[in-house]
Amino acid sequence: MKSYTAVCFFLAVALILFPLVSVPKAKDTFSANVSGESVDEDAAYDTEEQTAETNVKVMSAASGQVTQMPLREYLIDSVAAEIGGSAEEEALKAQVIACHTLLLYKKANKDSNLGDADISDTTQKLLTEAEQQEKWGDNYASFREKTEKCVAEVENKILCFDGKPILAAFFAVSNGKTENSENVWGKALPYLTSVDSPDDKLSPNFTSTLSVPEEEFKKKLTEKGASFGEKAEEWVGECELNSTGTVKSILIGGKEFSGTDIRSIFSLKSATFTVKYEGGQFIFTVSGYGHGVGMSQYGANEMAKKGNTYDEILLHYYKNAVISTEVQS
Repeated sequence: MKSYTAVCFFLAVALILFPLVSVPKAKDTFSANVSGESVDEDAAYDTEEQTAETNVKVMSAASGQVTQMPLREYLIDSVAAEIGGSAEEEALKAQVIACHTLLLYKKANKDSNLGDADISDTTQKLLTEAEQQEKWGDNYASFREKTEKCVAEVENKILCFDGKPILAAFFAVSNGKTENSENVWGKALPYLTSVDSPDDKLSPNFTSTLSVPEEEFKKKLTEKGASFGEKAEEWVGECELNSTGTVKSILIGGKEFSGTDIRSIFSLKSATFTVKYEGGQFIFTVSGYGHGVGMSQYGANEMAKKGNTYDEILLHYYKNAVISTEVQS
């Protein structure tokens, strides 16, 4: 009798405890299979975690809307916009790492104007798949395949300094040397120092000219505080250059302007320029294309053509940086 009573007691306890043990497992199973797919519960939670970490939120400057996309898609679209599918594979890989690093830098140094977004399409241009098809035409399939391949090979790599993602700036074409960051943004960064990029002088976009009518020249600079006499040929005075050849300062209408000021006012392709007055026009002759800081995309592609690997390209343009797969918090 005692034995029968004991068995009943243990059975009752088991019936009470068994549902309590089973509930969490049932809940996990439902969460993991909510999409209707049969998956392993632990794997499902790992995937959800990774997806949250590798989605990128991009704000459209035009609309203010935020679009969310997977990291790989973001890298494909950003590289397509920045350097294009026709570039050498090693240059493409260098651009992938630069774009990924810039994204992480922006996420770590959040702009309050972005709200919930990680980056804006003014900081990083994107070329959608439809836009790639339109731009690349008959080359779309091969260019897209090459871009996807390069992204897949290096998407886990970034550039770091002191264990943190760097401000991986890049631009189109230098004047033969890249620029020190302090000459453009007022802050010296140890990985954004001037380096030689001589092959940029071979670029078809190396030299550009802009003619500005006398009255337009006067109007734009008067609005910025300059004051002009009657003789237009005397309006432009002394010009001081940085060690890299960009304009450090130039005297116009009795006021000193920086080279980056003049570049912005007249939408010049770079701050490496000369200006002369001739026939009622102020003629700018400009070398290079872009702000000049960090990696020259044309130079990177020329290095790749000569057999340099993506890491050699990156460590040439980003002095003192290291290529890493880990980021310190």
